[in-house]
Amino acid sequence: MKKSRTQRALLSVATSLMSEGVALICGLVVPQMILTTYGSVYNGITQSITQFISYISLMKAGIGGATAVALYKPLAENNTQEISEVLASTEKFMRKISLIFILFIASLSIIYPTFIVKEYDWWFTASLIFIIAISTFGQYYFGFTYQTLLAADQKDYITGTLDIITTIMNTIVAIILINNNFSLHIVKLGSSLVHLFTPLFLYFYCRKKYHIISRIKPSEDRIPQKWDAAAHEVASFVNNNTDVVILTLFATIPEVSVYTVYHYVIANLKKIVTKFTIGFGSAFGDMYARNEIELMHTNLSIFELIIYSFTSVLYSVTLVMMLPFVAIYTRKVTDIEYIRPLFSFLLILGGVFNCFRVPYRVITIAAGHYKQTRNGAITEAVLNIVVSVVGVILFGLIGVALGSLVAMAFRTLQYVIYLSNNIMYRDIRYFMKHAFLCFAIMVAVYFIAQLYIPATMDSWLTWILYASVTTIIAMILTLVTDYIFYKEDLFNFINKLKRNFLSRFLKKKEA
Repeated sequence: MKKSRTQRALLSVATSLMSEGVALICGLVVPQMILTTYGSVYNGITQSITQFISYISLMKAGIGGATAVALYKPLAENNTQEISEVLASTEKFMRKISLIFILFIASLSIIYPTFIVKEYDWWFTASLIFIIAISTFGQYYFGFTYQTLLAADQKDYITGTLDIITTIMNTIVAIILINNNFSLHIVKLGSSLVHLFTPLFLYFYCRKKYHIISRIKPSEDRIPQKWDAAAHEVASFVNNNTDVVILTLFATIPEVSVYTVYHYVIANLKKIVTKFTIGFGSAFGDMYARNEIELMHTNLSIFELIIYSFTSVLYSVTLVMMLPFVAIYTRKVTDIEYIRPLFSFLLILGGVFNCFRVPYRVITIAAGHYKQTRNGAITEAVLNIVVSVVGVILFGLIGVALGSLVAMAFRTLQYVIYLSNNIMYRDIRYFMKHAFLCFAIMVAVYFIAQLYIPATMDSWLTWILYASVTTIIAMILTLVTDYIFYKEDLFNFINKLKRNFLSRFLKKKEA
């Protein structure tokens, strides 16, 4: 039985959330082991190299989103010829990027240890760069094209399952290597080799599953908006990756280590919320391709309810539990102060705005309005860089959080206004009401938590206990708020779940 759009979307969301949960837990284990075993400087240089390597992703900016938009129609029509042509064009582009990536890594291995970080032997740093780059090359050369295909076809749950397997394998390998006193290079090499599994699997699986026509001639016309989409990808990349580079250039490597501890939590929370774009994004793209505008309005209201509810719960708990988490996580590290309350607050606020934009960005991208919103993307990137550089010079670590917050708030408002005026013709008061209620819930949970949260926590068990209590309180307040202000949307969502999963389960049971 073929899955409906809703079923595929929710299955993709569920798998992606499981993937993020596994990544969040496993991601806490390995960095902490590196931090406590090798020290803040080793942790900082590893994170710094990773961020510099990620800058090559600017070369592929836009190709993923433009490819997905180009695939919606042929996938809806089951047109193998057009699907193959789009993929051939994307694959040709990514092979060129892979070659450029090799040249970039070669250049970085010379420049980085010579001019940026000089504390270590040249061979130590250069070889570490090559090792960390292995998995990224595999993703570009083999996996990216077919990961995009699965996303456009609402089958992200396949990629999510692979990510879960790879993350667990990577964690096991890292723990074994670190506990047996292997060098940082060997630990990172093991990680890179494990992460080659996903792109190789996607390459062979998708070519067989979708009957991709080999040696088909690529057509650039099949991906007409890739350069407009690039502006959006660049803005997103700047928001996610500028901070570490700016701190590397204008602050110190230990400050990079402090940043990565906080940012790790915020980045994973963003991923948990934005994972709802997986499945839903391609579902809205399919609706738009079929001109089902009224259905888009109904589903957008439900989508908003889901995103803002999760944002309220996750960031309420984060506001209360972030500093206790950092205190326990870094209790054995004494080479720099990790407790930074204002920095923590600004990062959390920026993360909230990043989540607010999700529903409106999804619809804009699904409609293929890359060119129309390109200038907003460019402005966001410029704002982030300028405010962050000035902020770091004046205020240190806090400056990068301030830059991200300003850029994210601007871009969120730009998406809301554009969607209301050009695609869905929707009053922006819908957004204002959702945002106000989300902040109100966060403030309420924070002040309630002050009644029972101790001044210090000495164990993870204690932290988990208080985090669980805070989560329950946040969930109750959010559900009550949803029932009072969004009763119709809440019941529409519940009815969708019943129609798409409960009825399906009952039919299977009867059969």
